Amino acid sequence: MLYTIGVGVGVLAGFANSFLGLDMSLRLSLFGWLLASIIFVIALHEGTHSAVAALMGHKPLFGFKPPLVYVTFADKIPRGHFMVVAIAPFVVLNLLFGFLYARGAFKLLCDFSLVINSIGSVADLWMVLKLTGAPKGAMIQDTKTGFEVWMANETDKST
Repeated sequence: MLYTIGVGVGVLAGFANSFLGLDMSLRLSLFGWLLASIIFVIALHEGTHSAVAALMGHKPLFGFKPPLVYVTFADKIPRGHFMVVAIAPFVVLNLLFGFLYARGAFKLLCDFSLVINSIGSVADLWMVLKLTGAPKGAMIQDTKTGFEVWMANETDKST
């Protein structure tokens, strides 16, 4: 995780310097915006997961295991619902940040937030890709190490 944060900070600093023409001597201010963006995106990202899950009739559970913050489920949920919940923050938040940026609102915060959310969505996108091969009627059980695929009306699981 620390490696990902380090790479993310490096990419953001390079992006800010190259494309935005920011004076990198303002490192403290830039770091403040980056830290605010990280906190902002984590709250919105996990909140989006839980809001979409709740709209689909599922009960999301929040978890915190440093350095991770996550949303999980105690019950099995349908494959399609799991995929929608997983991909929702990537789609919804990146559209939101792009829209705000285009309107000229909070450009630096939107730049950072877009990159941070995209980096933070990698595992969600990976789960969606892995589940595309699962049967349509499958039920998904979130676990501490990933997820298990259960066939509908069966007691045996398939991983």
